[in-house]
Amino acid sequence: KPIVYRNIGDKDALVAALAERFVDQLNEAVERSTEGGAGGRATFAASMRATLEVIDVDRNLFLFVTAGGPGTDSVRQLVHRSSARMIEQFSALRTAAGLDPLPVRTWAYAIVGAIQVAAMMWLSDGYGERDDVADHLTQLMWPGLTGGRNP
Repeated sequence: KPIVYRNIGDKDALVAALAERFVDQLNEAVERSTEGGAGGRATFAASMRATLEVIDVDRNLFLFVTAGGPGTDSVRQLVHRSSARMIEQFSALRTAAGLDPLPVRTWAYAIVGAIQVAAMMWLSDGYGERDDVADHLTQLMWPGLTGGRNP
């Protein structure tokens, strides 16, 4: 413990460093899963599956970095970094569909929060298969993002 804190700093710095690593893993997995995708619902579903796969594989890291709650700096940084790419993608998606991109920042934060809570409950209760949970999240979120259209 002293060696870790001597090199990293305090617990907050450790959580921040691990959260940054975790978000990098999430972003890389989502990027790989959506590479060459035409966009649309299938790409969104692939990103949900990739996100849950990273959470499943590194469940202890996920639980550790999200344990601080939404009021902590480390969780706020995690949400900002996790949402940044979504905000860009959702804006492009809604603009291409002729829809107002204004709500995408709120929606990106809400989606990160929904995934966090759903993943915590899924990990603790063990209900359903990972891909089924990803499909359930996609079914819930996709119509709102597209205004009921299927771009």
